Amino acid sequence: MNTTKSSAILASVLLLGLAACGGSGGAANGAAGGRPPTAPGTGATGGQSTAVPVRVEAVGRRDISQYLQTNGSLEAENEVDLVARTSGPVVEILAEEGRLVRAGQLLARIDEREPKNQAAIARVARDEAQLAFDRAKTSWDEGLVSREAYDAALSRLAAAEAQLESAAIQLAYTEIRAPFDALVVSRNIRLAQFVTPGATLFRVSDFTPLLCRIEVPEKDLPRVRVGQPAHLVVEAFPGERFPASVARLRPTVDSATGTFTTTLEVDGQGKLRPGMFASVYLETETRRGAVVIPRDALVLDSLGDTVYVAADGLAVRREVRLGLRDADSVEVVEGLAEGDMLIVLGQEGLADGTPVKVLEEASSAAAAAAPPAGAGPPPEALEAMRQRMKERGLSEDEIEARVRQMRAGSGQRPGGGEPEAAGGTAAPAGSGDAPAGIPPFMVERIKNATPEDLERIKERMKQFGMSDERINEVIKQVRGDGGGS
Repeated sequence: MNTTKSSAILASVLLLGLAACGGSGGAANGAAGGRPPTAPGTGATGGQSTAVPVRVEAVGRRDISQYLQTNGSLEAENEVDLVARTSGPVVEILAEEGRLVRAGQLLARIDEREPKNQAAIARVARDEAQLAFDRAKTSWDEGLVSREAYDAALSRLAAAEAQLESAAIQLAYTEIRAPFDALVVSRNIRLAQFVTPGATLFRVSDFTPLLCRIEVPEKDLPRVRVGQPAHLVVEAFPGERFPASVARLRPTVDSATGTFTTTLEVDGQGKLRPGMFASVYLETETRRGAVVIPRDALVLDSLGDTVYVAADGLAVRREVRLGLRDADSVEVVEGLAEGDMLIVLGQEGLADGTPVKVLEEASSAAAAAAPPAGAGPPPEALEAMRQRMKERGLSEDEIEARVRQMRAGSGQRPGGGEPEAAGGTAAPAGSGDAPAGIPPFMVERIKNATPEDLERIKERMKQFGMSDERINEVIKQVRGDGGGS
């Protein structure tokens, strides 16, 4: 990385983040005593400036949950293939795909004439054996036959009864019945088709309940328990959440993948089907009555977690510490209070002290929030911003839209004023021992930074792609001590 490019990166880093780092040159945010607010309607250069239209919401409290996100496929708790147990042509089909059937309901019938004949023959043989046994028993009681003759007659009767039972079973196999209440998923036979034992005839499935098996990393084992709530999202029903809960946990961890199988029981509400692919959100923690703000209120073109609040007609910058996060909201642990008027639309490109005008309609604020054209941050800074946007759940399209907005708007501040430095005034060029492209006020902040603040400044430089060598070179040039205290 050459000196000119590195200087541009450092300037962007300091413009976006040094005010948040603290130090003897200024405080972390407007609320804590940052750049003195300008008067309403006045820009950084002292001239008249147009107030930026914004939309605000009062900061409130509500419950927020954090989720472990993964994916899985839905499957039925009970789903089986019904196969033929005897051979013969199909003579009747009584169920079609998609039909709900009850346990024991007849689905199809195989030609029963041959098994019925075999059952009739077995019944005659059993009756004959029964008569022979009755005569043998009478003779045995009168002492006219030996014990051996009696036992032989008894054995022939038992064998005949077993043959009759076997024939009855084969006859019953000609009727295909549902084993439980279910939906017919598929029918694999046609009328008059000759089937043999083992041929699949139907597949039936019980959709209540549906199951979803997911693989959870072993590091999250302490965060998962039976009964834990969750919800699923599927592509077929966008915007809908289907409730679920942990039904069982596999007691072992797969040594090859380092995961353990967790089975969720899902309420499909009559809409979900086995085989669907689902995004799974397993609730791991819930905070009650937390200060919660929309994710979109966070300023994405800053190095820290930053928001703006509207106070006395001005935008006031606040550095915040975040807690739990869900799809569209975040918990604010520190930096905001209940009742603060949070700027939720139009905050991109604002500076601390920018005059603002509160609008009621989001569409007006969105249109007014588009910043004027400018050079835009350097590529390395934009890449770091993209990464932060991804971490906050924005899609690729949303990220690119915001990057285009930042590229267009970084050349001048909203409201038409000149570009301003983090301290509130534009720095004159070519002063003192500043490295190329670094304004004097930034040099002063580096010079006067405490060791802790200097470490934070270095970290932010790294986040924007500067090498350790270039960082040390700049700080050594400014401080003359290689970055020490």
